[in-house]
Amino acid sequence: MFVDDAGTGLVIAGLRRYNLFTAVFFLGRHRRLLAEFVTRSGARPGSRALDIGCGPGKLVRALGAAVGPNGAAVGVDPSATAVADNSARDRATHHRYVVGPAQSLPLSDAEFDVMTCTFVMHHIPESQRDAAIAEMWRVLRPGGRLLLADASPTPRMRAVLSRFLGRGGDPFADADIRHYTDRVEAVGFTDLSYTQSRDQTGILTALKPAAHH
Repeated sequence: MFVDDAGTGLVIAGLRRYNLFTAVFFLGRHRRLLAEFVTRSGARPGSRALDIGCGPGKLVRALGAAVGPNGAAVGVDPSATAVADNSARDRATHHRYVVGPAQSLPLSDAEFDVMTCTFVMHHIPESQRDAAIAEMWRVLRPGGRLLLADASPTPRMRAVLSRFLGRGGDPFADADIRHYTDRVEAVGFTDLSYTQSRDQTGILTALKPAAHH
């Protein structure tokens, strides 16, 4: 399902298989979880929103619906295949897809009001995760909001998914989004808040403090 690229982390190679995996993981509740991400991200009409590691683009489209045509929803992903597929399918004029890794975003400073990065951090090489968080800080405007999320399955779901993935041990040990609390605070984010979603997902939100004049 994933191609391991040491430079950019795990890149989605088979979008159909990825969609099957998410359907199994969320048991059909993916749409509800997307809605929760949008709500907790703070996206509203006119916002400029970025989804890092956008994959099939579902969260970009959900954010785009929230921000409306006066806003913008941008998806960035290291997979040129995913970006090309999304660009071909998504005709909304305020949506845009860009090729790039989380740790080196091809985007301007302080360009976005809202930023999401879901089910991505554990795919980024450990040595490059600090760089990815620094990039999130850079492209988010002062006063903007960051949302990170990753799998946080119940023990029963962990057992099911371990069999599905064919791995021994706990395949989600590295996925707990709370691992990044100290790193997120270290670059300057404040007002960190963690929520355990009922949909097997941990959600961490943080604010980039507004500039003082």
